[in-house]
Amino acid sequence: MRNLLFTLILSLLALSFTANAQQNAGMAGHQMGNSKEKLNLKTPRVPFKYGLGMNKFRSLCSGCHGKWGDGTEQGPPLLHAFYIPTHHSDDAFYRAAREGVRAHHWTFGDMPKVEGATRKDVDKIIPFIRWLQKENGIY
Repeated sequence: MRNLLFTLILSLLALSFTANAQQNAGMAGHQMGNSKEKLNLKTPRVPFKYGLGMNKFRSLCSGCHGKWGDGTEQGPPLLHAFYIPTHHSDDAFYRAAREGVRAHHWTFGDMPKVEGATRKDVDKIIPFIRWLQKENGIY
């Protein structure tokens, strides 16, 4: 019985270690949108307080900016030094959603305003993006 319990505990620890290692590994060498840069994307567990922002991001932004802000063929990655708060402030994100943005860092073309996005939506999206940037060592 004691050996069985020991084996069970050891197995659970090994399983936990493996799952954690896979989660923290991210997506090594993941290509960011149409850029030539690679990102070791970390997709950590999203804390509850960022959950609504993540959902809003996925419904309003991920079609162009990727499920994890890593970019697509339609839009740039937000997990890039261009988007740190000292270069693109939170106000820049509000303006982009409300008015769109003229292309100036990438070759994706101009970003149109985000139809249906409200100030409250963007209020939730920005903290999720900033958290994800920090988790991925962007700043």
